Amino acid sequence: MADQNVPQNVENEQDPGASTQMFRAFVNEGATEPKTEPKLNGRMLAIVGAAVILIAVVAAIAVL
Repeated sequence: MADQNVPQNVENEQDPGASTQMFRAFVNEGATEPKTEPKLNGRMLAIVGAAVILIAVVAAIAVL
């Protein structure tokens, strides 16, 4: 009869306080790191590449 007070699934219980603390630590960790964009992203590289190709085509036409 003493076994009735012991929970049956002790391993599956989760501590909601610990989950909250871990979530807050995760959020605070992300907030401390400043988010900066890279100086040269993919879109900028595509624009510069297209400009270089356009200049090369115009120069090739001008030479003819």
